[in-house]
Amino acid sequence: MRMLHTSDWHLGRSLHGLSLIDAQRDAVQQLCQYARDEHVDVFLIAGDVFDRAVPSVQALRILDQAVTTLAEAGIEIVLMAGNHDSGDRLSMYSSVMGPRLHLVGHVDQLDQPLLINDAFSDDSGPVGLYAIPYLEPDFARDQLSDQEPLPRSHQAIMQAAVERIRADIAERGLRRVIIAAHAFVTAAGQAQVTDSERDLSIGGVQAIDASILSSQADYVALGHLHRPQELSATVRYCGSLLRYSFSEAHHDKSCCIVDIGAPGQPVSVRTLQIAQPRPMSRLSGSMSQLCGMAYADARDHFVELTVCESTMPERMHAQLDAVFPFALRKQFQSIGQRVDQGRRGDGRGQDPVQTVVSFLKSAGALESGDADLVRAVVEQVREQ
Repeated sequence: MRMLHTSDWHLGRSLHGLSLIDAQRDAVQQLCQYARDEHVDVFLIAGDVFDRAVPSVQALRILDQAVTTLAEAGIEIVLMAGNHDSGDRLSMYSSVMGPRLHLVGHVDQLDQPLLINDAFSDDSGPVGLYAIPYLEPDFARDQLSDQEPLPRSHQAIMQAAVERIRADIAERGLRRVIIAAHAFVTAAGQAQVTDSERDLSIGGVQAIDASILSSQADYVALGHLHRPQELSATVRYCGSLLRYSFSEAHHDKSCCIVDIGAPGQPVSVRTLQIAQPRPMSRLSGSMSQLCGMAYADARDHFVELTVCESTMPERMHAQLDAVFPFALRKQFQSIGQRVDQGRRGDGRGQDPVQTVVSFLKSAGALESGDADLVRAVVEQVREQ
């Protein structure tokens, strides 16, 4: 059985105010062409097909065209909700997008796999594909428990979800299994994140150990992290459709082609590159360096520019725009001025809870229970 694994399309997302809808349409069409050329049986989108719970009409049209194209080629489509999607709204589309589209957005669908027959099915039974959509702990902890609510953590929720899947695997007697999940999964505590992913932490913890999933599956197809990465031979993030932040400037974007053979045979995985609308670069230097020939080869890139001068140049933005027509972010960094590190700091990229707690502590205003209160407020604001 052959599957194309993709995720994190984020249809409708912009890049520093620039619409990416045309580039997203081209990339999705490329994936559909890969699926036909590779004669895949299943096309899996592991969450975050849209960038928001209520997608735009343009975003819906891209998905509709992809589903139509794949269905006409006889390909099964599995689409699961990510943390940017609305599981309820996604599920509503299933009745209007045809029988080959399998939408998973609810806890009660965890133990309802797509069963795929292949050349080995007579002797080995079908391949079972289970999809775990993004499970918000505050809701899933009640839905996944018949008694007391589960602990408020991603780890506890995922363990309960996989236990349901394990029981169904045993009941069906499946010998070959794929699990797809939209979550922050790590192996040995390692996973590489980017600036464009939404923080999922609950109680300060957002990671799930990969062994919870890999112990039950021949292959684990992950979504959420935008950098393609291999956590083990059978556990992979395919990465996002496009580069959605300058922290991804040097990432190659790709999809995974996964071949599942007879029981006991190793899974084969290879990647196919997704063409990007244009290269992406982060450049810094003086105005003369940036506007001179030193960076001439990056003038048609999406660029983030940092001007390093003692004082801000006149008409800085206009000068840079004249040289870099795709400059999406322009900033000034003063040089030669000492910053009092005891009084000022840069909180960008830092844990917001720790930043606020450190500030309260330095001001002598940190009281018992404040850290928990700050964490609860941050999580509530993030969800809203």
